[in-house]
Amino acid sequence: MNFGKAVYSFAGIFSFSILSVMPLHAAHKDARRIVKSDRIEIEVFEFGKGRETLIMAAGNGRPAAQLSELAKGIAANGIRVITYNYRSLGASTGPIDGLTLHDYANDLWRVADALGLKKVHLAGKTYGNRVVRAASQDKPDRVLSVILIGAGGEQLPSPETLALYKRYIDPHTPKDEWLKLQGQLMYAPGNEHLAALDAAQGEYPVLAAAQVKASDATPKAEWASGGTAPMLVMTCLLDVVAVPESALSVAKSRPNAWLVGLPGCGHNMLNERGEDLVRLMSEFIVRTSKRH
Repeated sequence: MNFGKAVYSFAGIFSFSILSVMPLHAAHKDARRIVKSDRIEIEVFEFGKGRETLIMAAGNGRPAAQLSELAKGIAANGIRVITYNYRSLGASTGPIDGLTLHDYANDLWRVADALGLKKVHLAGKTYGNRVVRAASQDKPDRVLSVILIGAGGEQLPSPETLALYKRYIDPHTPKDEWLKLQGQLMYAPGNEHLAALDAAQGEYPVLAAAQVKASDATPKAEWASGGTAPMLVMTCLLDVVAVPESALSVAKSRPNAWLVGLPGCGHNMLNERGEDLVRLMSEFIVRTSKRH
C-alpha cells in the first residue's frame, strides 16, 4: 500500500486496508453535550456511529474545534469519534492551576464514563498525546489502541525553538505576534499561511501555559509509555517542536508500536496532511479492533 510517505514499523509495516476511506471534508453531523462530574463540566462533541469509539484530545491550549474535520473524516468510515474541550474552553469549566497530566487524563475518563464506554481507542494531537498516554497508562485495561499525532516528550527541540515556544505560550504576547509564531512553529516552510485557520478557532495562551506546567509537574515515568495497547506514532518530518527523533524514540521504547513519518509538514499536521491522517487512523483502528 503506497501512502505517499515514509513508513517505518517496529511490529510490521502496515499491510491492512479498509474497503473505503471517505475524504476529510465528508459531511457528518455532530452532537454536543455537557458531562458533569465532581463540579467539573466538560463540553463533549460526538461524530458518527460505530462499534468502535475513538476519543481524541486536542493540542496545547487548543479547542476541540481543532479536531472537528479530522473527526468527521474518521466518522465517515463507520467509527464513532468523541472530542471535548479542555477545562476553561467553550462550555468546559474547572480549575486549570496546580494540575498534573493525571487530572487531564481523569477528565478524559469522565467523558468515557458518562457515555458508558468501557473500552476505547485514544488519540492525542501534540500535547494531547501526553494526555492520552497518561490516560492509557492510568487505565490500560480500558484502552484498545493509542494514536499519537505529533509525538513529543523524548527529544528536545533546538534552543531557538524553545525560546520561540516560550513566547508563543506567554499570555502577554500580542495577537499579531502569536499568529506569526503559530505559522513559524506549527507549519512547514511555505505553509505558514495555514495559521489563519488556527487563529479562527481562537488563541488560549493562559490554558497553554497552565498545561505546560501540568506536564512539568508529572513524572515522566507516569505517562511516557502510554500503557500497553497497540500504538501508532505519527510524526511530520519537518516538525521543529516535536522533532521526528522524538517520535522514533517513543516507538522504539515499547513493543507493538508503529511509526509513520510524513514529509512536507510540521507540528500542526492536521491542516497539512488531514486526509492522510484520516486514512492512517481509520485503518489502524480497524486493524486493532479485529484483535478484540
